[in-house]
Amino acid sequence: MKMSDKIPHTISTGKELLLRLCRLYLDNVRLTVAEKLTVVFSAAVVFVSLLVLGIFALAFFSGAMVQLLALVLPQWASYSICFGFFALVMVLIVVLRKWIIVNPIARFISRLIFEQGQKEEASDEPKD
Repeated sequence: MKMSDKIPHTISTGKELLLRLCRLYLDNVRLTVAEKLTVVFSAAVVFVSLLVLGIFALAFFSGAMVQLLALVLPQWASYSICFGFFALVMVLIVVLRKWIIVNPIARFISRLIFEQGQKEEASDEPKD
């Protein structure tokens, strides 16, 4: 086989290998996105489930608190105290929303996204 015959063969082999590499990278991206979406959606389902159950628990707790306060105070005062408690909690959530809501969500998402990159960088480093 002459050298001139090997060049087209080498180019076609290189092109096939490059296409296969691109397909493998694309498959890797698909699997990584599927994994990340699974984690996000499962966290969202757990959050919504806990939120619904928490609302029911809060409703029963507030009813019990009103009934308990109604033993020593007028009923209107018990409802006013319960309202004041929940209004105070809402104000605190609004004031502290960055530390209560935004930062934990950002930490979760950034850990989810950048965790894979840190593992790959650690495995690429040469060992002494």
